[in-house]
Amino acid sequence: MRLNCEILIVNRSASSHNMRNASKPTRASLAIGRKETSKHVAVENRKAAVFLLVCTAKERNGAKYKVKENLQQVFSKFLDKGKATIRLKEPPHDLFINKADPSGLKTFLSILKLGDKELQKVNLSCLAPAKISDIEKPKTDMVISRRGDYPLGKPFPSTLNKLTVNNCGLVRIEARILQMSSLSCLNVADNQIKSVPCRLTNLSGLSELVLRGNRIREFPPSLCTGALASSLKLLDLSQNEIKLLPVAFCNLKSLVHLKLDQNHLLMLPVNIGKLSSLRFFSASHNQLKVLPHSLSKLKLESMDVSQNTFLDQDKWKIVSKLTVPSLKECAGIAVKKHGCSYSKVVIPSSLCVYLDTVKQCLCGNYCFKSCVHYIVTINIHHLAHTVVSVCPTQSHLPAEGFLCSRKCLQRLQNSKRPYWR
Repeated sequence: MRLNCEILIVNRSASSHNMRNASKPTRASLAIGRKETSKHVAVENRKAAVFLLVCTAKERNGAKYKVKENLQQVFSKFLDKGKATIRLKEPPHDLFINKADPSGLKTFLSILKLGDKELQKVNLSCLAPAKISDIEKPKTDMVISRRGDYPLGKPFPSTLNKLTVNNCGLVRIEARILQMSSLSCLNVADNQIKSVPCRLTNLSGLSELVLRGNRIREFPPSLCTGALASSLKLLDLSQNEIKLLPVAFCNLKSLVHLKLDQNHLLMLPVNIGKLSSLRFFSASHNQLKVLPHSLSKLKLESMDVSQNTFLDQDKWKIVSKLTVPSLKECAGIAVKKHGCSYSKVVIPSSLCVYLDTVKQCLCGNYCFKSCVHYIVTINIHHLAHTVVSVCPTQSHLPAEGFLCSRKCLQRLQNSKRPYWR
């Protein structure tokens, strides 16, 4: 029986002799087995020779601890977290176990705590030094910056938290990468990737996704829902070929950094103000003509919208006026107002798309086609602490928004605050 973990060995008698425990936590492999003995020794004696072997990188052959009548106590209060403590009588050592697999640790301790007679009945192998792979510190970070270094025909280490693959000519994100459930940061910048796989949703703990410098034309709406919507904090889509972002993009409410520079963006999502956690935003070198008025909702630290072709706009312009709402629109507003959940399994996909195109008024109400579509100039220096605009002297840019009623229109025209919700 073998267990891979992190261990700290403390000598309990060190303090009484004014000695200091110099030991530090280290990667280790623990094993329970029988010590090799001579063939002439009786079987009964061989079965009694059970030891606990602790192998580390400094001591690959391992330190042996006798198990019979030598186990003073086992502390397993935090077993579910992969932690436990084994207290031995001789030598007076405490073995602090950490970062172990909880199920494996439970099995290991259950064997160790068997009585001497029961332990003799267990079929244990002879003790042997641990493999190098068992005592090496798990690899959590991998950087590949050349095509020749890219591994072929073998999986990536399952313990990776951060994977960086740059300048390797990748045309897609491979299935091997999409199976790395422990990945928190994926950087595949400066490759030839044309599409973002929907299976990225399998990486439920992904907090940073860097797709800069590829040939991506669209961002899948399916990535804007589920676990990824709540885990993703940094998204870099700069230097690609994206023209439009999906309406569902505004569901990425945990985003803190968003980079959209050097694309072909014609417009930003109308409800971008729903990205309540966003603090750093850049969309320079695009083809934007107006900004979403909902940007005024955000508390940005920095914003860069330079090198865009914004309209020369007067203070006010009403693009379209209110109309009589259809029954479909009234039903859609009710669904959104009451927070009803919906999916393609429950209603037709066309209705799901329609509900996703909902616009939110400054008062908090929802609207679809029956709304006041307006364009107004806003002072972008009021949107963030640090702002990079088209030119240093240009502070006012056009922004579009949607209002649910004439009352909201009059209130916006007379109010100094862009939002009163």
